[in-house]
Amino acid sequence: MLPSSSPTPQLAPDYYLANFWRLLDHACQWYEDLLTKEEQNWIDTFKKLPHSSQCIIVRLLSRKGEWFRSDKLDYVEIANLEAQWPILEASGFIQMNPNLTEAQLCELLFTKPEIIARHPLLNKALRKDDLLAAIEQDTPAQPTPFTIIHLVHNDIIELLLILFFANAHQDLSQFVLDDLGLHRFEQYQLSQTQRFFHHRDEIEQLRLLQRIAQDYWQNEKQPKDALVRLCQQLPDKASHPYVERKRQKLINQLARALERLGESELALHYFAQSSLPPSRERQARIYDKLGQYQRMGYLIEQIKDTPYHQEELEIAQRLQQRYLRTQGQKVPRATKPKWPERHLSLDLSTQRVELAVRDALIAQGYYVYYLENQLLNTLLALVLWPAIFAPVEGAFVNAYQARPLDFYHTEFCAKRQSLIESCFDQFMAHGTPSLIARWQEKQGIANPMTSWQGIDEALFHWIDRTIPRATLVALMKIQLKDLRLFRAGMPDMMAFKEETYEWIEVKGPGDKLQDNQLRWMSEFAKLDIPFSVCYVNH
Repeated sequence: MLPSSSPTPQLAPDYYLANFWRLLDHACQWYEDLLTKEEQNWIDTFKKLPHSSQCIIVRLLSRKGEWFRSDKLDYVEIANLEAQWPILEASGFIQMNPNLTEAQLCELLFTKPEIIARHPLLNKALRKDDLLAAIEQDTPAQPTPFTIIHLVHNDIIELLLILFFANAHQDLSQFVLDDLGLHRFEQYQLSQTQRFFHHRDEIEQLRLLQRIAQDYWQNEKQPKDALVRLCQQLPDKASHPYVERKRQKLINQLARALERLGESELALHYFAQSSLPPSRERQARIYDKLGQYQRMGYLIEQIKDTPYHQEELEIAQRLQQRYLRTQGQKVPRATKPKWPERHLSLDLSTQRVELAVRDALIAQGYYVYYLENQLLNTLLALVLWPAIFAPVEGAFVNAYQARPLDFYHTEFCAKRQSLIESCFDQFMAHGTPSLIARWQEKQGIANPMTSWQGIDEALFHWIDRTIPRATLVALMKIQLKDLRLFRAGMPDMMAFKEETYEWIEVKGPGDKLQDNQLRWMSEFAKLDIPFSVCYVNH
């Protein structure tokens, strides 16, 4: 974010048009041969429009839907708006006052109070859907006090956004955040030789997946028939690895929804079409529920032999205990590990338990940083910054990425192995003081692991003074085994005193250690790292 003293940048009145041109230029530069003739004509015609007309089209494309009322459109930077509609209709961008029935008109453009005003004989207590159902479908539309605007080819914006961002969560607002300085991104090298999409069907598959996902998330508690319809719309296996990953992730979500409805066989059918976790885990659990233990056991062994990542392996190990019990075998209960403990009695009436512990430790002469997961994640990001933002082909497809596309994938390390080792060598040679300049230089730049709050220069010196560099590298290599899994669960705070350090996990009354915390504590114990669990009574 911008420093509080920095003035807020002023956007030009037509800032959105400049941003839209970024999308157009990108599409024409990289994907002109993948555009349909109709799309190419749309772009060519748009480029010839007067400035004001271009502004209106982008304004409409940025709004929801394709039906608009002229009395709801008012843009101070566009003079004489009404005069623009005939120009846009003649160019094929809009339809003015298309032929609609009264039912269609009310559904698309009127609020419930407006519908009641137009149809005073209808029961006012009815919901809008019921009011619409009560209007005869073939009734001619009554006159309106406004011009009806139908935006033609409104899906062009979806296409352009996908071509630019290759995802469903970034849109034109991303440019605004960048223009205002609210989002800052690293200046990494974009692909110079290879575009992200190679065939039109890859684009269409991603668009379809995006629409199915939107339909699902708009109503997660959909009935079986609706979920099956969504599943049946899924495209075939994609040749593009990124698109295929999106497809399998969506399959898992839909199959899980079917499983929650008790549709076990359907869920199994769809889970089997995905190789991404938690597909195999969910299948094993369903087989357990159905009493099909042979299939359950086969899947567990398959996961143990070829785990996708650390978490899937841990789940398989727990499932195996359950499986062995179903086979009549006695499985000894795992003994609870014992961790070093602290016990404090503190007043928790005025502040949260972590802050109370921090203050108590400071009173005992410690220098304390309450950072939760921020410390190791930030150190890892700073150490590996050159590797994270290295010009790996296909990693960066636009200038607005906080991370490479494969950051949380298993191939991230494999593609950058020599770079990662070089980063660790540099750190071993120079330690945390060498990171201070990078920390200052990169302050505020988006990064998947970095937190810019709560960390100061003194912390780097404390770390270099007390924690062996080899220990920090060992911890970072643990993180690299599964960046998503190991980014959470680290102890709440670091306490330093003289030449010593200690990681401390704080637990208030009734609070228990979570699985991700136990995972990190196990790793700390293996590396003989000083840590403790501080239990607080009030």
